[in-house]
Amino acid sequence: MRGLVIFDVDGTLSLTSEVDDDCWRDAAREVLGVTSMSTDWSTYSHSTDEAIATDLIRRGTDRISVDDLVHRVRDVFADGIRESLGRDPGLFRPVPGSPGVFKALTDQGWSVAIATGGWRVTAEMKLAAAGVPFSGVPAAHADDAHPREEIISIAARRAMAEVSHRIPTVYVGDGIWDVKAAARLGIGFVGIGEAASADRLRGAGAEVVLADFSDPSSFLAEVEARGTVPHGDPQNRGPGVPPTRS
Repeated sequence: MRGLVIFDVDGTLSLTSEVDDDCWRDAAREVLGVTSMSTDWSTYSHSTDEAIATDLIRRGTDRISVDDLVHRVRDVFADGIRESLGRDPGLFRPVPGSPGVFKALTDQGWSVAIATGGWRVTAEMKLAAAGVPFSGVPAAHADDAHPREEIISIAARRAMAEVSHRIPTVYVGDGIWDVKAAARLGIGFVGIGEAASADRLRGAGAEVVLADFSDPSSFLAEVEARGTVPHGDPQNRGPGVPPTRS
């Protein structure tokens, strides 16, 4: 194994951020009665579905236990994604080149994993609709943890269950929270984005931002250049979760 490349989903492998925002607004309104919510995910405690739902609930209720409401939001959100997919499959497009990027990496000896701030059920719907072959790929989702860096760490540990030493690791994402999570974990980062999105990533510290995966050779070259051995608990074999989270 030459190393591990971990991918975000929305905006990285699938062009689903717009439908995601719409379904979030609908779920928040139906379950929580929230008529206006920010879809700037950087304004929440963590840019992950479970954390966003928890924040919205705690802002609007005095209930200490929020689990039931979080699950209701998740289910309504998933129904919205499912209905949108049935109504207009064109809303669920792949980022150019993403359906073949896993094979391009594994053919060169890299392992791949998925670490997304989305819930598992909706992440899998989006990947399937975009034609990204995710079956058998180690993954972690918002169901597993709130902080994105912890989700990345879980995905890495699942991918490296049979590996007894640290390996070069790169995270691929499209959000400023992705840049920050990779930096906290001490792993390499490759950004995906164009125009203003690319500028935001560079402003957050991304050294390289590609428009998509349409040139596999260029993407592979950037992965190889940025693969770094992560810091953390040696017994975890993957990226460690830093003590300070934001």
